[in-house]
Amino acid sequence: MLQSNSTFGIYSTSLEVLFRHKKYLFFFLFLIFYPVFLIINRIFLFLDYILVPEFEKAKVKEPIFIMGVNRSGTTFFHKLLARSNQFSTSNTWDLIIPSLSLRKFLSILSYALTYFKIDQIEKKNKGHQVKLDNIEEDEMLLFVHKLDSLWVSNHFIPWLKFDLKSKNFIKHVYRDSPQNENRNIKSMIFCKDFFQRQVFLNKNRTHLSKSNPFIFKIDSIQRVFPDAKFVFLVRDPLETIPSYFSLQENVKFGNLLSDQEIKLLRKETYSEIMEWYRETEKVKSKLYKKQFITLTYPQLTNDLENSVKSFYKFTGKKMTKKFQKQVSDYASKKYVKKHQNKTIEDYGLTKKQILHDFDFVYQEYFI
Repeated sequence: MLQSNSTFGIYSTSLEVLFRHKKYLFFFLFLIFYPVFLIINRIFLFLDYILVPEFEKAKVKEPIFIMGVNRSGTTFFHKLLARSNQFSTSNTWDLIIPSLSLRKFLSILSYALTYFKIDQIEKKNKGHQVKLDNIEEDEMLLFVHKLDSLWVSNHFIPWLKFDLKSKNFIKHVYRDSPQNENRNIKSMIFCKDFFQRQVFLNKNRTHLSKSNPFIFKIDSIQRVFPDAKFVFLVRDPLETIPSYFSLQENVKFGNLLSDQEIKLLRKETYSEIMEWYRETEKVKSKLYKKQFITLTYPQLTNDLENSVKSFYKFTGKKMTKKFQKQVSDYASKKYVKKHQNKTIEDYGLTKKQILHDFDFVYQEYFI
């Protein structure tokens, strides 16, 4: 009897811990349901060729990839351009359910989740708000491919992002390299198949993708999309770093890390941000000038209209009068930061240190 009570006590305590730490509960459910979710998606992706064969006629021409270090204005710029209705884009529901036939089958579910306002995946105060009907970055699509997505480590597997291996994940699993070549090419082919479906739905418009981590997959992108164009956004590291740390703090930490672990993770993240900036410059040196355009964060916040005009000139497209007015109205409003970030000093850093470590960024953009 004592043993039974003891067993029940351990069991109830375990459940209490599981429910108190929602991310652990979510991970537990994820392990159970993800394989089923993956199989269903793959079956319906195949059925698309039978049920919606027209999508195969759509052509993915000169797709545009918006990239930058996280917290550089890429989300803002992507969503702004999506309002023009001149591009093919993807919302969260599209990315989670890439099959056209499965989306149609589950359309009532999507409507119900949105109608009853239970479609929010990420709260607004934890970064940018992620909802089923919101425009979202295409990198999330790799979650449906082979879990080779940085989005997975950020949201679905709590301890993966806490084991201080994020940099190694980028190096050994995510980024283009000889050992990752086959997997990354397949990932991009999967993306191309998805883009084709989106282009079909959006009346053969150019696909506009925002995928910051894809900076580490440029070689694969160019092999699968040889006519791709790139938009790079760059922000002052003195602003990017505390903003990135603040986002990381809101999204990742919870009650799962000790102070020492947080300190170690920030050190790794600092190195990762530096690598991200360096990779951007490395990539640009490989591309022809006609393949990319670079915009800085101050250009977006202080001269939005000309930034958008530069983008349209680069893409060879003509901006509609309606969208011109939208941009003009938006630019006339005083820019207000949505996120209240701590200072670099709050994170144990100094201005002198950042100016020294990121000198290559300042020499290129901010002098």
